[in-house]
Amino acid sequence: MTSHDAPHPVHHHEAGRHEAHHHEAGRHEARHHHDPESSAEYLDRGARQAAALTARTLDRAASALAAPVCSALDLGSGTGAGTVALARRFPEAQVHALDLSTQLLDRLKDAALVAGVADRVHTHPVDLDDDWTTLVPGGVDLVWVSLSLHHVADPASVLQRALSVLRPGGVLVITEMSGSIQLTPDDLGTGRDGLAARAASGLAAEGYPTTADWTVPLTDAGFVHTQRELMDLTVAGDDAEGAAYLAAQLSAWHSILAQSMSGDDLVALKAAESEIRAGSSPVTENSARVAWVAVRPDDTAPDAMEADVAVVGGGAAGLAAAIAMARSRRRVVVIDAGEPRNAPADGIHNALGNEGVPPRELLAKGRAEAESYGVLIVHGAATRAHGTIDDFTVEVDGGSRRVHARRVILATGLKDDLPDVPGVREAWGRTVLHCPFCHGWEVRDQHIAILAPDEVALHQVMLFRQLSKTVTVFLHEAADPTPEQWAQLDALEVTVIRPRVERLVVDGTRVRSIEVDGGGSYDVDAVAVVPRFNARTELYEALGGEATVTPFGRQIAVDARGATAVPGVFAAGNAGDPMAMVVGSAASGVATGAAVHADLAFSDLDRAVRARRAVHERAVNERRAASAMA
Repeated sequence: MTSHDAPHPVHHHEAGRHEAHHHEAGRHEARHHHDPESSAEYLDRGARQAAALTARTLDRAASALAAPVCSALDLGSGTGAGTVALARRFPEAQVHALDLSTQLLDRLKDAALVAGVADRVHTHPVDLDDDWTTLVPGGVDLVWVSLSLHHVADPASVLQRALSVLRPGGVLVITEMSGSIQLTPDDLGTGRDGLAARAASGLAAEGYPTTADWTVPLTDAGFVHTQRELMDLTVAGDDAEGAAYLAAQLSAWHSILAQSMSGDDLVALKAAESEIRAGSSPVTENSARVAWVAVRPDDTAPDAMEADVAVVGGGAAGLAAAIAMARSRRRVVVIDAGEPRNAPADGIHNALGNEGVPPRELLAKGRAEAESYGVLIVHGAATRAHGTIDDFTVEVDGGSRRVHARRVILATGLKDDLPDVPGVREAWGRTVLHCPFCHGWEVRDQHIAILAPDEVALHQVMLFRQLSKTVTVFLHEAADPTPEQWAQLDALEVTVIRPRVERLVVDGTRVRSIEVDGGGSYDVDAVAVVPRFNARTELYEALGGEATVTPFGRQIAVDARGATAVPGVFAAGNAGDPMAMVVGSAASGVATGAAVHADLAFSDLDRAVRARRAVHERAVNERRAASAMA
């Protein structure tokens, strides 16, 4: 989300090398804003609206890094909001901004000066399709590419250049727009029904928004552990900043829609713009962004590592366990694939002192704390495990690296087995929910749908009904309620829909409606589902364990200390307790870490006693031998 993180229509038929290789800002503002200063101001307004998403994405990038950021690149920097955000987020970093427009780079310099980071910001006027690698230092920690990659002539080459300048273990972040633009109210405050929908349709016909999926190109370029996350952006016209941005947006759209909308619609669109500028409009715009975080393989890490304990999983449970053990001077290696279950959520809840903290920000803090005590964190997936107590081996990324350890803690979490309904996965963790304690407050007083699995989820109904008066149960594939259940649903004033659910209509990560068999459609704001919680038990089974099957899903059976049925193998967090929230998982990690340290301490004591006894017995035998010879 750099300074050009503002939506602009994309026209692939526009020609010219400068047009084709410039970032989104300069490309479209040159067309729709004849005044360059006005264009840049509009871009800056858009960047300010997206500031929270920028911060969230930077936190995610930081959590994927195993070391402090000393250098960063902003490819397609525009007016520099992203560059400044990088410099502020990483106060020790030298930040290099690359852009084709010298005018925008000059504006970036001014912004860096105002922000007090000018001494660490370096600008480079360059076409991203040229070889810019000679202009920047090697061994960069972080490369940031926001809404610009799909404008270059050869994205694959740009990705390969980014890989070449990153240090091993360095991170590349790409952001793009995703989904459609949703404007409310539908008349844009003009009384002309359907105006917003027709505007959005016209923009779509013109190729806006342009989206691209960089997952495969990132893999082809040599990146690993690519993570993809959708984020919502809402701009409301009820404050001066939002109103100014939306008014400029509608002004830019007016000329684009001139050929596809009727004259009356265009007049109404101008009226809506005027009302927004006057501060008398209720217009709100919702859109989505998607971020990819990818890592350059760390081929400098040792192939073989010795540890007292190998912790598989770097979430709350794994990091808490690692810290507990490292503070007792245990050698600990954490193996983390960087795919936390709660990544889609905006923030964690019910964690005292950390209410609303983004999940990846919490993990970034936890990683820093663990490393401060000497924990080694290895980026990669634990793909195989074998051995017995005091002699375990965990293989990383197919055996490219190995950790040899005396004990193993499986903090591998679980996978949510979601209903096979289109739209559920797209909005999962945002407006498709499962836990009223984790997400309920955020959807209070909204229209909440309960998507029943194979039976009526009355516990979900009761808990979410406490949060909203408007709750609808969609029976989907569940049997009809019993007479007692009908009476309970009726007492709670809950509406019940019988036809099978066909799909959720989702815009970005927002559920808009539910469509059922037969053509019915129901507007809703959030959907509660009841997934099965399946722990990742593959490594446990490879070590000789057997997964436990419960009504909620598969899990690893543990005792109060986190010990499993396999000697030397422990489990913490959701691997053994599918209902544990973040704070519960962290507590589980501390308890299990302490138990493993104690287990090792008793083992060490036993070894010491046996070694001392062996020395004593050897001395006795030597004296007896000497006496016999005398």
